[in-house]
Amino acid sequence: MLLAASGASAQQYRTSYFMEGSTMRGYLNPALRPDRGYVYIPVLGTTSVNFNSNALTFKTIFYPVGDNGQLVSLLDDRVTWHDIEPNLKTMNKVGFDLHMTLLGAGFYTGRDFWTIEAGLDVTGGFHLPKSFVEFVKLGSKANAYDMGGLMAGADAVMNISAGYSRRINDELTVGGRVNFKGGLARANMNYDRLNVTLNGEKWAVDAGGNLALSLNGLDVPTDAEGYVDMDRLDAESFFSNIRGLAGFGLTFDIGAEYVWMERFKFSAAILNLGFMNWSEKHTFVGRSEASYDFVGMRYDFNPETNQWETVGEGGDFNFDEFAKFKEASGRARTKMYPGFVLGAEYDIFGNNLLGAGALFTHRKNEYYARTEVALSATVRPIEWFTASLSWSVGNYKNIGDNFFNSFGFAFNFHTGWINFFAGTDFLMFKVNPQFIPVGQKVFNITVGLSVPLGPSPYCRYGKC
Repeated sequence: MLLAASGASAQQYRTSYFMEGSTMRGYLNPALRPDRGYVYIPVLGTTSVNFNSNALTFKTIFYPVGDNGQLVSLLDDRVTWHDIEPNLKTMNKVGFDLHMTLLGAGFYTGRDFWTIEAGLDVTGGFHLPKSFVEFVKLGSKANAYDMGGLMAGADAVMNISAGYSRRINDELTVGGRVNFKGGLARANMNYDRLNVTLNGEKWAVDAGGNLALSLNGLDVPTDAEGYVDMDRLDAESFFSNIRGLAGFGLTFDIGAEYVWMERFKFSAAILNLGFMNWSEKHTFVGRSEASYDFVGMRYDFNPETNQWETVGEGGDFNFDEFAKFKEASGRARTKMYPGFVLGAEYDIFGNNLLGAGALFTHRKNEYYARTEVALSATVRPIEWFTASLSWSVGNYKNIGDNFFNSFGFAFNFHTGWINFFAGTDFLMFKVNPQFIPVGQKVFNITVGLSVPLGPSPYCRYGKC
């Protein structure tokens, strides 16, 4: 959650789809292009963050206590299991993605429009069984806990793309984009079996899980028996060892737009056709088959020392045994799923002032899938400003059929000297002082900044 909030592969940008001045619209359909060429300001070009969950929100994790309403985590003793349990699902799932365009440009050559971009995509998620939270919170409420399905993972990929669209005639525009993907790092840990049973005064643990790590320069520390030494494997050392690419992928996007009777626009696209593989040379695949006993221990957070401290006597949870992975056969790969986009817009007054649109999108990655139908109104009161309001209904299928409806809003200043875009597909109606959504399970935000190139192409064809 911290990674998602601090910031991809399944960004939507759907609220910007019908905004002709936006450089964002081409991500969902490579046939669509802005009204001018552009050069992205390095690093600030495009930043898009998406977070979704079927249960976990800010107020699910933090609870007010005491007369002053101090916020404490769900592990605090003042928060009861009765407060927590109604907010959790049997399996609590989170997906997130971050996209940053580091360098990029788009330019017109007659009726043709070209784009080239280099960016970073981070995609990940985790699955947290309710039984795991209950076990950590209460410990001995039950004599046995089944926590299978516990998972956490993330991929970091560099993406270099080249796109092209051509206006065949005044009615039809077609486009395509090729994406070269360079795998920086991948980590995924998944427990298909995790059973904890009370045996007298001890807990008996039976665990079976898989670990997959990919990194160019990967040096997995092991002990004398050949098991991964988790104490010496941390995120800082993991990412500081990057020496190049550990994987390679290639995907294609194709799209088209058709104008009928000058006031109707129909569009469609197929996205993400291709593959992403990680090199066996730079990949470690391990399997854990753990069986051991331990005596539970209670921990409380001490705000004065900013540390978790033990309370009472007991034996520490043996994480080294729990995560005792040994090299196994297999390879790491990132599953690629095609996405689909269908759009239609009607120019209400016939002067491009106000458009009514409908958009269907289906996107999926390894951690979640999202299917949405959105209705939007796009207003273009002056040549250099566009705004769009959308309402959508949808479903996150990979996180427990989490149906939702939401409003989105976006605006775009596209003058002759600056192109600034900001928008969200999920308006945040309630935030805390740190601007974190309090109760939303799904939110995203996209910001883009670029410098326009050349005059509007509409003037070239006598459409000013």
